[in-house]
Amino acid sequence: MVSRHATSPLYRQVAEELQDRIGKGAYRPGDRLPSENDLSAEFAVNRLTVRRAIQELVRAGELHVRQGAGTFIAPPTMRYEVTMDNPRQLSTAEGLQRAIDKIGREVGEDLISAAPHEDADAREALGLGRAGLLRVETLLVVDRERWAVSSSYLEARRFPRLAARWGSHGGLYDVLREEYGVGLVYSWRSFTAVAADPGDAATLDVPPGSPLMVREGLSVDADGRPTVFVRRRCRGDRVKFVLRYQD
Repeated sequence: MVSRHATSPLYRQVAEELQDRIGKGAYRPGDRLPSENDLSAEFAVNRLTVRRAIQELVRAGELHVRQGAGTFIAPPTMRYEVTMDNPRQLSTAEGLQRAIDKIGREVGEDLISAAPHEDADAREALGLGRAGLLRVETLLVVDRERWAVSSSYLEARRFPRLAARWGSHGGLYDVLREEYGVGLVYSWRSFTAVAADPGDAATLDVPPGSPLMVREGLSVDADGRPTVFVRRRCRGDRVKFVLRYQD
């Protein structure tokens, strides 16, 4: 509990106690946090101390505030592990599905659009020369919440009528495997962070400027032919990438 004789500031002690309760399951994802008044009385501190503790946990992604409704326990972040022992054995689609299965969520990848679009980085990565590029825009939805938007670039003439053949497939990599007979493995991946521009913010239903984790990379087919260049923008409060090295 909170101690005025400890070296740690009071707000930090309150934040750590609340975080410990979340970790132990005393507060479950979606639960409403007790009011500032209730927490102030419980911890015998003023409301400003409680408010600062809550702000710390909001920044850490443990809590989120709904205007007019209160403060709620945030859903757990998805740990997307990238294991470095033999990356060519890891299918991009299967890796994503495994990551979400681990936290027991329902996931879907919805097609937004599939249309010609020029992108210098994608063209270089795919080595297409003057061949036409197709950009496939998809939205990752987890338990009806928008988590990530992806721009995937492919050679247009290699995958004709892709949008028409999407049907009920669970995502782009399922379409490529089941409709075109093309399975994919990682070639490389890179990671960075950006602020959400107005377009991505609207698609993900977050304020402009919200932190996004960006994963770019190239996937190749069974023959090593560059096939998909992807740029996935993930909500920073929902997705965590873990790079795991193995012998």
